Order: sequence, then C-alpha cells, then structure tokens
Amino acid sequence: MKRLFYLILLLTIVTACKEVFEAPPQALLQASFYHSTTKRTMSPIVTVMGIGSDSLLYNEEIASSVLLPLAKTDTSHFMIWIDSKSDSISFIYTTTQKYASMESGFYYEYKLRSVGFSQNRIDSVEIKDSLVTTKWNENIKIYIHPLSVSNN
Repeated sequence: MKRLFYLILLLTIVTACKEVFEAPPQALLQASFYHSTTKRTMSPIVTVMGIGSDSLLYNEEIASSVLLPLAKTDTSHFMIWIDSKSDSISFIYTTTQKYASMESGFYYEYKLRSVGFSQNRIDSVEIKDSLVTTKWNENIKIYIHPLSVSNN
C-alpha cells in the first residue's frame, strides 16, 4: 500500500511539472526575388549558406523568398546560388536586444543600414523595410538578371 501511495505521489509530481523554458522568438530577414526587367516575383532554384557558420539554410529549393538569420554582431554574410550561379550578399545593421517574457528571455531585432552584393545573377537590392522583427515581412527585394540563353 505504501508503494502504491509513493507511485501515485511520484506520478502526480511528474505530471504537475510544466516545462518552464520556451524558445525565444527569432527575428529573420525576409528576402524576396524579383525579375530585374519586369519587376515581377520570381521563384528560382535557390541554395543559401551562411558564411562563417557552415550552415546550409536552403538546398536547391524553389523559393520566391528566403528567411535569413542574422548574427548578433553588426554584420552577416551569405552565399546564395540562384539557378546554380553564385552571388555573395552582406548585411550591415544595428542590433537591439528585446525582452520577450520570463519564460523565453531575450531576443534580438535588427535595423538594416546597408546591403552589399556581387552581381552575377543579382542586378540590384532594395531595402523595403529596414526593421527586422519577429513579425516576418519583406525586408529586401532582390532583383535578378534573367538567365541568358546560349547558342551552341
């Protein structure tokens, strides 16, 4: 009888415990792709890798936009392959630490200051919304050169 009581007590304690930690919200930069001539949305085959983090974020995915995690420092660099042609893109920004809740703690928001990029497939980049928050909306527009058709 005593063992049954301890078993019920143990089960009550275990089931009464709640996970206290919740993952903090994450502010991600949303980059959308557009045709440089028509200005229409594009969905190229995209591979994205963070430089210095060895993380493959997208691997040959058809995407009209990508979500990019920014570092807690003031710069982030990415390699982006658009239809198998590589470009690099760099973001310079200011970082602000925000309080979410007691359960999840703090998170970061970013204010874009500038964007640098190579021009293999990327024609230009427009900052649409410089504030990168947990409410994911389009932050930058990446205008893509059309693929050239080669005659053999």
